[in-house]
Amino acid sequence: MSGWRPDSEVSRLNRAAGAVEVTEPLAEVVEAALEIHRASGGAFDITVGPLLPLFGFGPGADPDAPPPDERSLEAARSLVGPGAVEVIRREGDPPTLRKSHPGVALDLSAIAKGHAVDRVAEELRAAGHDEHLVEIGGEILVAGEWTVGVEVPLPGPGRRVARSFRVADRAVATSGGYRDFREAPTAPDAAPRLLTHILDPRVGRPVERPQGSVTVLADTCLEADAWATALFVLGPDDGLALADRLGLAALFLLVEADSGPVRERASRAFTAWVADGEATAP
Repeated sequence: MSGWRPDSEVSRLNRAAGAVEVTEPLAEVVEAALEIHRASGGAFDITVGPLLPLFGFGPGADPDAPPPDERSLEAARSLVGPGAVEVIRREGDPPTLRKSHPGVALDLSAIAKGHAVDRVAEELRAAGHDEHLVEIGGEILVAGEWTVGVEVPLPGPGRRVARSFRVADRAVATSGGYRDFREAPTAPDAAPRLLTHILDPRVGRPVERPQGSVTVLADTCLEADAWATALFVLGPDDGLALADRLGLAALFLLVEADSGPVRERASRAFTAWVADGEATAP
């Protein structure tokens, strides 16, 4: 599922002109991503692959490249969105992913790590390890009771814990732009625009909100990973409203300035899960 490895299934699919047979795990992850795309109103989209290099992100991209012109941006946006990829299943055959255009490219970086965490945890449970913690790239799943900390979502070399809580048999994922972003050129006297690596697929541009983060608790790390990204794209107002509507346990950490205090906004489900300091199902 890596876009950085040329021999991966995703890379093979991205190079293909049409339909490609894939393994069951990849098909399941794509199906889950398409469902979260629908539920999030398009805030989560694995077809943003053509947009990433335009803004200096992703494999082989130039981080110092100037922002794209409108023509290039619109050409890339035409390859992103509903219908760009579909999973085809026929009884007795391997699943197939079909692209609507040869230029469609998938990026699973906001969901594949969570899926990998779930798979590792399955192996540990099968081996008889009833208590464990699995972490890949900041995405976590715990069996038993553990204490998890969410760091202050600010750029810079130092890392401080903003909030910690006990988690029992839950997945935890945090999304934010404060670790991976770039400055876009602006007018000489204007402050630089900070473009995060997280794109808003609805407009085809990076989220310009490097401070702040969203942490999601869920039954699976795949869900937590993807929903943390989707809610970060939506922002604290629309994202919190959607989390409450869908019953998602989400914590927004907000920082107004580089040295300002950290404010919390939590969904009703998150507040219920961390009552008395322990994140368990209500």
